[in-house]
Amino acid sequence: MKPPPESAAPERTAMRTSRHQRISHRYMRDRWKDFLAQDTRGMLMIEGVAVDRIIEKYGTPLYVMVESEIRRRARRFKKVFGQGINLQYAVKCNSNLEILRLMREEGFDLDCSSVGELILGLLADFKPRQLTFTNLYKTEQDLHFAAKIGVQSITADSIEDIEQIARTAKKLKKHIDTVIRVNPMLQIGHYSTRNNKYGIPIGYIDRAVELARRSPFVDFQGFHFMGGYVHNPRVFKAAARVFVKLIKRYQDEGIRIKTLSLGGGFPAAIGDDEAFPIEAMRDFPRYFDRLLRRHNVQPFRLIFEPGKSIVLNAGIGLMKVISKKRLGLNKRMVIADGSTYNFVPDAIIQDGVQYDILPASQMNSRRIHTVTIAGNTCDAWDLITKGIEMPKLRAGDLLAVMDVGAYAQVMASNFNTIKRASVVMIYPDGSTKPIRRRDRYSDMFAPELDVLKLAGPNELERYNNIYRVNIDKIWRGNQKKNGKSGNGFSVSAKGSNGSGKEGQNDVAGSMMSSVKETERANALS
Repeated sequence: MKPPPESAAPERTAMRTSRHQRISHRYMRDRWKDFLAQDTRGMLMIEGVAVDRIIEKYGTPLYVMVESEIRRRARRFKKVFGQGINLQYAVKCNSNLEILRLMREEGFDLDCSSVGELILGLLADFKPRQLTFTNLYKTEQDLHFAAKIGVQSITADSIEDIEQIARTAKKLKKHIDTVIRVNPMLQIGHYSTRNNKYGIPIGYIDRAVELARRSPFVDFQGFHFMGGYVHNPRVFKAAARVFVKLIKRYQDEGIRIKTLSLGGGFPAAIGDDEAFPIEAMRDFPRYFDRLLRRHNVQPFRLIFEPGKSIVLNAGIGLMKVISKKRLGLNKRMVIADGSTYNFVPDAIIQDGVQYDILPASQMNSRRIHTVTIAGNTCDAWDLITKGIEMPKLRAGDLLAVMDVGAYAQVMASNFNTIKRASVVMIYPDGSTKPIRRRDRYSDMFAPELDVLKLAGPNELERYNNIYRVNIDKIWRGNQKKNGKSGNGFSVSAKGSNGSGKEGQNDVAGSMMSSVKETERANALS
């Protein structure tokens, strides 16, 4: 991808402050120790920068991604698995282009779940052969695109999927490297794939392989295991045993297997959850090599696909308290300017998720109240977390939702026609860079306006300009021009005809000039 002109590229802004101290154990978890601190005021700091300085520049709600933590976790996987195992980042977890760029720099390929994710990978300067295409359903257009650019492989999830790949490949007269996803019907302790929607049950796999092999333009490459929320390393070893025996059988029949993906699903920690002990997989490469030698299986490419475990804990969501409510003797509600729909959707989608929320502007204060923190949308289910202990909070206080680096950003919606939050990357030197701007109304309304033609080309821009006005600039400008008044406007702003139009024009002029002055800041925030 050709880089944008230098003047158009987002700049890193130096923001580090110098004095900081450790966070009290009452709020700290070990997984944040490398990038969180607080200052002497009790203000949370990320990479040495106080969060009130961050939101002063970018506003709330805001996602902050910690670059050093993303790299640190990626390197843990590299260190554990070594050079002999290929690692693919699961793009679905967080598809931001800057994060994909980091993954490329750390030596990862990409596991993509859609053509959109394939395109993002190409825009992030991955080569097509560094991309795999894995999902449950692909249209002819999807397959044509993937085959045309030359991806590493396309994963078939069902018999019907193989048939679709075969039909499309024949029409295109183009060979498609195809991997078959297998459900091994595993049951290891509490982990089971028996009711899983992914993959072809192993009892039907002979039929699937035969179908792929007799299709003239389908080049069968190997197998894929879905993984998925694997808490115990024993599961991957059990899956490896099943697949090595399967591969041995096909090799004995003269069918060469070139690749096996054992998937991802290494759980990361939210709240009190336990993270997957990735260091416990350190012996896996040697175990797998012994398995191949024991069964006399020819070597092939082995793949793992981590995603959530790399980015989840590197993400922090900053929100602002907008109100508090006493609902009874012991019931307190705090309303924030984030929500479960637009900001932290895992809280409403996934049962049992309990985010850690830190009182970011009151880190010196003790937890004294049990509160429910609710979002700002018009929906009774919009409750970010229930029963969390907090200091006494008031409007304007800052909150930090921890561990929101995976899925939150890609699953957030525009419910209530609210703009989704912007994202910034923060670096070890304390500098920051915007990596996704806040939504614009033109982005949100375009799919309807494009087909319905209900508004003229300038109408939306006019409304947007009214909304973008910097109220503080209008207030200060009119006070200076017309003298002090209670509402910031002159009480005698009348034209020569007494109609007040001159005063109205002054206000309108202030509004439009303010738009230009604040346009750049609003684009970032």
